[in-house]
Amino acid sequence: MFMLLSCHDMNLAYAAGGKLDLLMSNIGISAMHMKLLNNDRVVMYDRTDFGASNISLPNGKCRNNPNDLALKTDVWCSSGSATSDGTLVQTGGFNDGEVMVRNFKSCATCDWQETGNGLIQSRWYSANHLLPDGSNVLFINGAASGTAGWQIARNPVSSQVIYRPDNLSSSKFEVQNPNAIPRMYHSATVLLRDGRVLVDGSNPNEIYNFTGVLFPTDLSLEAFSPPYLDSLYANLQPRVISPPSHTKIKYGQRVNVRFTVSTLRLNKDLVKVTMVAPGFNTHSNTMNQRLLVLSGGKVKRVGIFTYQINLIFPNSGKLAPPGYCMLFVVHQDIPSEGIWIKIQ
Repeated sequence: MFMLLSCHDMNLAYAAGGKLDLLMSNIGISAMHMKLLNNDRVVMYDRTDFGASNISLPNGKCRNNPNDLALKTDVWCSSGSATSDGTLVQTGGFNDGEVMVRNFKSCATCDWQETGNGLIQSRWYSANHLLPDGSNVLFINGAASGTAGWQIARNPVSSQVIYRPDNLSSSKFEVQNPNAIPRMYHSATVLLRDGRVLVDGSNPNEIYNFTGVLFPTDLSLEAFSPPYLDSLYANLQPRVISPPSHTKIKYGQRVNVRFTVSTLRLNKDLVKVTMVAPGFNTHSNTMNQRLLVLSGGKVKRVGIFTYQINLIFPNSGKLAPPGYCMLFVVHQDIPSEGIWIKIQ
């Protein structure tokens, strides 16, 4: 599966490899679908007829402790998208879920709201996309031979690969450090605001099967840290100080973005600002994800370590559909932690 990274372009000579951290060995499901919400929560879910899940964790305040949500219909091979107010609209599926519409709002106590017969006709394996009026690419895992599920795939690909389309042919693909966990059919990924990539699940079996098969169902959750998050580059990483997160921005508006960099060696010519629309990930595809590089004025120093750049946001939904995006300041190909903005 693949996704855009927040930095758009990388020319810095990185320390090779990146790294994967195991966040949880068992989240209870092998999530087929993942979606980052504008409150930094990630919704993960699977189809309902794979057999009993392994959810056994109590509610708690730990950031890696999932909250259980109730899905009443089958979401196998369904699709989804976020509306301009941040609501996840999830559509279709299999069996009793094929004509369902499900809504999930991003609040601490929210749960799924399902609407029966919400679709005119059944939808399975479809794709959702916001209409316009309303870099670098990371490839993660999969199999090197065979196809899809039901134990047909072979030779798991253990290494992540970063694709740099602007590089020479001999250096377009950079192999990262390997992962010990096979991530096969029905695994999922999502880009987080801090620049990491969540990696979850694997289940090329007809049901949840933990023994006696070549690739057992995997319920673990990992986070891949690309090379730009290496502590070696901490002094080059920007930190956005304004505008505040969740600022509402109008089409065509000019906005001053202030940021700090803890080095006196800031290269003003190697600063850019990107905005990334978070996608809905399923079946090796991140629906709706797009990355835009914003245009504007030059970077100017306004303090010892503080800088400002005046940006012009897109003037219509043809480039940036209305809704929530993550905004990153990128210095020498090192992205800041993102902030949420709402373009409207």
